[in-house]
Amino acid sequence: MDSSMYLYDVPPVLMEKFCKIIDSGDDSLGWRGLAARIVPSWTEVRRAERLEAIGKSPTRELIWSWAQQNKTVGDLVKVLEDMGHYRALQLFIPQGRNHRLVITYSDVIEGTRHFHQDMKISVGSFSAVYRVIKGNETFAVKLFKQVLTHLLHTVLHL
Repeated sequence: MDSSMYLYDVPPVLMEKFCKIIDSGDDSLGWRGLAARIVPSWTEVRRAERLEAIGKSPTRELIWSWAQQNKTVGDLVKVLEDMGHYRALQLFIPQGRNHRLVITYSDVIEGTRHFHQDMKISVGSFSAVYRVIKGNETFAVKLFKQVLTHLLHTVLHL
């Protein structure tokens, strides 16, 4: 996506995905973390809180207000980089640009085919390592065993 594109020109489907990601984040990676970087006054934050309370997207309102200042995709990318919000960044950065790839839990489940034996790379005393394939990338994921928890639970019931 062109970094000089104005935010109000971003396709609505893409902006909706962005809003869902930010709305679902915790304080530092959620809409409050975004607001701390783009909102000029606490009045805007209070308005966003009221929107959230009635089930609307606070991110949508914050971004729309910010977009009216002729902010661009490049401006948003800088804010997301400052936040360390790599998942949201993936929506706006070109594929060739070097940013850390984010893997979600659902990516792990899908990439390991629900931790299928064929995807297992190795097994140790405390964990098993699985291969995860996401797109054209391959990753290793360590799945810790809950042996100690089970033993502790057994010992407590003796």
